[in-house]
Amino acid sequence: MTLDRLPRLAQYADAFEAPGFRFGEWVPPEPIEGGVIRVGWYSLSPRAESFIRDAYDAGWVFPFDWGAWAKSARGKELIGHPEAVAEASVDDLARLLTVYVRADRFADGTLADAFESGMLTAILRRARDLADDRT
Repeated sequence: MTLDRLPRLAQYADAFEAPGFRFGEWVPPEPIEGGVIRVGWYSLSPRAESFIRDAYDAGWVFPFDWGAWAKSARGKELIGHPEAVAEASVDDLARLLTVYVRADRFADGTLADAFESGMLTAILRRARDLADDRT
C-alpha cells in the first residue's frame, strides 16, 4: 500500500469526529403487500457512502484472505481495539478497512458497529497522522 493514498482516506477523519455526525441509521422491517415483511437494513449516510466508495476507488479495500487475517495474531491485536490502531502501519489500515467493509456485505451493520465502537474513526485518525508525517 502506497503512502500517496493516505489523504484520500484521512479527509474523512474530521467529518467522522464532528459532533452530531451520523454514519447512518437502521431502517426497520416493514410489511408490504401479501403479508410479506421487508427485512430491515442499515442505510449509510451520504458521507459514509462516499467514504466507502473512496476506500474502494483508492485501493484501501482490496482482495486478500481477510477472514484468515482477522483470525491471525495481528488481526486479533487490532480488530475491535481502537487504541491499538494508533500504532498501525499503512498495510494494517488497509487490511482493517477490508475486513470491516467486506464483513458488512455478509452481516449488515458491521460498519455501523465499527463506527460506534470508534474503530473507523481510529483508522481515519491514524491515516491522518501518517499523512501529516509525510508533509
